[in-house]
Amino acid sequence: MAEIRAVSLDVGWTLAYPTKSMWEIFADLCNEAGAVTTAEKCEGLVRALWRMGEKNAEDHFRSGAQYEDSDDSFRGQFNQLGMIVFSQLGLDTDHSEIMEQFYERFWNLADWRIFPDVLAGIRGLRDQGVRVGVLSNAPSDMKQLLEHLGILPLLDFCVISAVERTKKPDRRIFETTVARAGVPAENVVHVGDMYLEDILGGGAAGIQTLLMERGRNALFPSFPESEGRPIDSSRVVKDLGGVLALLRQ
Repeated sequence: MAEIRAVSLDVGWTLAYPTKSMWEIFADLCNEAGAVTTAEKCEGLVRALWRMGEKNAEDHFRSGAQYEDSDDSFRGQFNQLGMIVFSQLGLDTDHSEIMEQFYERFWNLADWRIFPDVLAGIRGLRDQGVRVGVLSNAPSDMKQLLEHLGILPLLDFCVISAVERTKKPDRRIFETTVARAGVPAENVVHVGDMYLEDILGGGAAGIQTLLMERGRNALFPSFPESEGRPIDSSRVVKDLGGVLALLRQ
């Protein structure tokens, strides 16, 4: 890797995770509404359709697409996931009411935790003279979560998609991140858990990238994000200790 002078970190499923996964929440809501299912089935339904649309999504990205964002757009992404789950399970109740319950259970700051390596990992990066920040596709109140988790005071910069009005993989939000980091793009590495948004998006903006895989606490715990992807295993890390190790090479 080129000399790294700044690191940008995704938040959800990279630095922090919900104590109850979204798939568990979807399963609970479906079961309460009379559609018997499991978290594993909900995850599998979404992942199967997700992978089917990946080529089109990547082609769209490579065509120069731009990606706008807002708090409403952030909620809309989860509405789409909910529609997939509910329609596949034949749930014909009012989906909007169920999704309101989903948001209350999922986006509850008290139910989010940081991974055990995070605070020490960020401090370790800073001890190496590296500027550390966050780049996250997230709602405008993300800083409240970062403060709650004890991460915000350790950051040099913070880039949140709903605030910037654009989201990963749009190169504009990566360019904003580079500007906030205050170093050349080639001296920045971005770490995130999604191949299109984090790896392809960051690469197209001229920065180095690493894919974070958090195992059972990943967004898709049953489906490793690197599986079937054209990404070298040396660019896949399991925690911030792995990021530190690469920077020391």
